[in-house]
Amino acid sequence: MSEPLSAPSVMFIASVMHSSGGCLEAAVEALVKLFGRVAMVSGEYPFELSDYYAEEMGPGLRRNWLAFERLVDPSRLPAWKHECHAIEIRLSREDGSRLVNIDPGYLDFGKLVLASFKEAPDKVYMGDGVWAHTCLRYGHGGFSAPDHSFPDFRDGRFDGFMLEARRAFRRILRSAGDGDL
Repeated sequence: MSEPLSAPSVMFIASVMHSSGGCLEAAVEALVKLFGRVAMVSGEYPFELSDYYAEEMGPGLRRNWLAFERLVDPSRLPAWKHECHAIEIRLSREDGSRLVNIDPGYLDFGKLVLASFKEAPDKVYMGDGVWAHTCLRYGHGGFSAPDHSFPDFRDGRFDGFMLEARRAFRRILRSAGDGDL
């Protein structure tokens, strides 16, 4: 018979979609206050394969990834989404439209999971209005995106950053004394 296990610690990671540089810096500063030091920041990736956010946020959107040093409990995913939503609201235009879209989540050795306020058949409800979305899976030495992921996940553009973040996660676990991971 199986027994319940505690979830292992994971690396907190966030996607920050933005249209102007000043918004990114303000979002990063707010995230650091909540989640601690950043271990890695990606370069900017264009968000040009979908116009999903264009009406609200405008054209020329870009995405940056942040991976954080402090390891966290993945069951806090709903709380992270609400905390990040509060940052989005603080940084919004006067008309309420967002300047940044922050999707918090986590990276472990097998997957990248992001939080969402949107329900979909492939997402798992976590409580408090938040769904978990597995956006990338790791296996056979690399990442792959499920069919339901956004096109920019499926084309592989984030794979290099996620592989580096996965290596950083391993180093952080080792330095925390978690053995031969």
